[in-house]
Amino acid sequence: MTRFQLEVEYDYDFDLIGISCHAPDYRLCWALNQNLALKLGKKENDLDNKPKKQTESSVHSLYEYYHDEDHIIYQLLENKSGNSMIIPEHKQADYLLILRNNYAVETDELVNRIKMIEMVLTAYKIEVKSLKSKENLIF
Repeated sequence: MTRFQLEVEYDYDFDLIGISCHAPDYRLCWALNQNLALKLGKKENDLDNKPKKQTESSVHSLYEYYHDEDHIIYQLLENKSGNSMIIPEHKQADYLLILRNNYAVETDELVNRIKMIEMVLTAYKIEVKSLKSKENLIF
């Protein structure tokens, strides 16, 4: 009997910004909405993440906004939850801002605008293709 192996290739065509901020997720979300003219809202279901080497899953808060004119999906994801992280390579990032279908917004300019928010310690662009745990961002 012939065996077939299914190989799945994921699309990592999105921009990723790491944000270091000690404020709670709802306060950062509010600040991003005010300063970037977004309307991020809490998703009904948080992201349930179970890394390959761990037995227990972790729950990470997720906020989302779909921009009607530019067709960009903005997602604010909590990177740290308890002892678990979505992207362990970037421990300094408390939150991740994901921009899907981004063809209109200059990411470097957006990073600079996020850095101007008082409660944000720093923000930086992350190269998605270089991450080992990039599969955790597919949901």
